[in-house]
Amino acid sequence: MAKLTRTVNYSNYRWEEYVLTDEQLAQWKTGDEDVRQDIIDDADWDLVRDKPIDDYGDVEFQED
Repeated sequence: MAKLTRTVNYSNYRWEEYVLTDEQLAQWKTGDEDVRQDIIDDADWDLVRDKPIDDYGDVEFQED
């Protein structure tokens, strides 16, 4: 039996955004890292775009 094998490294890059409310913007501008982290954790992120990347390795021939 003969076969071809290869490895595939698949990555997906995503761009997401979240629009701050006026209240969140005021809190963000205080510079308090804990408040900023809370805003990030509670955000409902929207997908803006993505880009899948495929990296195919070399094909190898194998014969048994």
